[in-house]
Amino acid sequence: MNYKKLKTLYKKEIMDVLRDKKTILTMVVLPVILYPLLFLIVMQVVSMISQSQQERTYHVSYVNVSDEDRIALNNWIDGEDDKLEYSIETVESDDPDKDLEDENIDAYITATVSGGQVAYEIHYLSAVTNSNSVEGMLKEEIDGYAKHVAEENAKTSGLDVQAVLYPVISKSTDQSSSESSIGSILGGIIPFLMITAILMGSMYPAIDATAGEKERGTLETLLTLPIGNMEFIMSKFLSVATISVVSVFINTLSMGGVAAYMFATIKSLTEGAGEFNISTFIPAILISVVCVIAFALFMSAVVMCVCAFAKSFKEANNYVTPVTLVVMLTGYIGFIPNIELTSRTALIPVANICLLMKALLVFKYDFQLIMIVLFSNIIYAFISVWFLSRIYNSESILFGESISGIKLFERRKNIKKGSVPSIQEGLLILVVALLLMVYLGGIMSLDNPVMGVIIPQLFIGLLPILAAIYIKADMKRVFGFKVPKLRHLLGSFILIIGSSSAVLIIANILAYLMPGKNKVVTTGFEDILDGVPFVGALLLIALAPAVCEELMFRGYLLTAFKNKMRLLYAILIVSVLFGISHMSLIRLLPTALLGIALAYAFHQSESIICSGLMHFMNNGFSVFLLYYGDKIPALNTDEMTRPVIGVMIGLAIICIPVGIKLLNKEHKK
Repeated sequence: MNYKKLKTLYKKEIMDVLRDKKTILTMVVLPVILYPLLFLIVMQVVSMISQSQQERTYHVSYVNVSDEDRIALNNWIDGEDDKLEYSIETVESDDPDKDLEDENIDAYITATVSGGQVAYEIHYLSAVTNSNSVEGMLKEEIDGYAKHVAEENAKTSGLDVQAVLYPVISKSTDQSSSESSIGSILGGIIPFLMITAILMGSMYPAIDATAGEKERGTLETLLTLPIGNMEFIMSKFLSVATISVVSVFINTLSMGGVAAYMFATIKSLTEGAGEFNISTFIPAILISVVCVIAFALFMSAVVMCVCAFAKSFKEANNYVTPVTLVVMLTGYIGFIPNIELTSRTALIPVANICLLMKALLVFKYDFQLIMIVLFSNIIYAFISVWFLSRIYNSESILFGESISGIKLFERRKNIKKGSVPSIQEGLLILVVALLLMVYLGGIMSLDNPVMGVIIPQLFIGLLPILAAIYIKADMKRVFGFKVPKLRHLLGSFILIIGSSSAVLIIANILAYLMPGKNKVVTTGFEDILDGVPFVGALLLIALAPAVCEELMFRGYLLTAFKNKMRLLYAILIVSVLFGISHMSLIRLLPTALLGIALAYAFHQSESIICSGLMHFMNNGFSVFLLYYGDKIPALNTDEMTRPVIGVMIGLAIICIPVGIKLLNKEHKK
């Protein structure tokens, strides 16, 4: 990499970004002006609402209440013994139900007497703000009045009020420091505002550096300059990341100012707030800033990757919208009380930063988890930059069709016969199928778990077929509808033996590391197959996915990705999507590795029969273990024994190379 060229390009990109008024607006104006202004407005509105509720006069009527009880209760409400500042006025009503419905009164009180006990009942409208507010006030007044009457009766009878009425009382002592209490309050708000600010700070520079170059027609000129691809990409990435990091510091200062104002307000209004020491937050702030900078690098690369597919500023904004929703929804994890930073959540992007800041603000310093969060975001940033470099190496992505050109959205008569699905079309069909699988499968599984599995599988297999028919695709090429050679069938058979053995070893390692997750998956299969015979389970768990999932992943999706990128990248991406579609953390890696073997067999044989056979054998073996595994001594244990592990390793070492050799295409001399 030529650092002199990189420096020149970096200066050029920074100047281009700073000329954009939208960038300055989101980077400086929003955090410096909007946050304090928004905070002050919210405080003022809350104060005005609270004050208006106390200053308002609420109208209350009495129904079937004796004059003596009414006078006594009114005197208590109007008196100052309760130390409550409400203005409640008693009014007469001939039809209290109608007056309450017409909001002429806010509530009315009825009383019933039973055995010397008076029971007051408050009638109100929970859907009306004033009526709902006065109900709480009246309940508080009546409870205070009941306590007062009980104490007076005890005194009249010559009893010890405390010993008779309050023989047992409870007290609470908060052992948390003032700093921890404030930190717990800010632990959900500050991280959410921070990730939102980072996203907004990187969004417009990323759009301008990618889609903006295309829309202005300057990208082609830049690509013709005597510079390497890495200098070109890194200059854009560093400029966007710089703006994002600067946005982090500005937002930190702005939020710090808001927090200082909040502290000063609390100190002036609350006793004991003077013990609050803001300097105790300095270590938490420093650690948070370092980790947030790594997160800002990651988000900058992600947003650039998404925007690189767009052809215009408007289109890039549409692409970024789903990313914004995902980031903001994930950011809400900081508001969930029982979710904490662990070795697992520390690896989840966005969520790890929110949970880390939440933990640091209450002075929970686990340096192992801090390192996991820091380095995971750095690794994610490197992966995103690498992916960005792949995008800029592909002319078909940079200058090819955009999502707005999806053939599924065009009139069928305008589509040429023999077309191939695009990546965008493949991802669209996959998302629709997964949504149907989640919602439709979830609803149907409530009444019939078996149908909750079958129907979603049918959608996974049917949607790509319908999409291929609509775009007039070559069905034989897309789905591999051909009879494979005997050599390919034999190679697939041997490869799945080795691949399943390797996957089984990895699955057992993950089960050992996450025993609870594995138990949940196994229990879920047992619940679905409860009462289903072995043959039925084989059809449900083995045959249906072997047909439907192969049509989706190895047929439609793999063909779409192979047509636009190198085979290795296409297989890896589709296999990861295959693992994600199973929606289980413990099954993600084994399923993705299995997907690589299936995709390789499909590509080499050009027949979906080979990958379908492998898929059926793998799932069929799992069903066999579920039904008959306890009858085989070597498998009748929770963990694999050493002899079984040795056999599995041997099968993997021998069968995988042999299967690959048999599947390799014959090259012409």
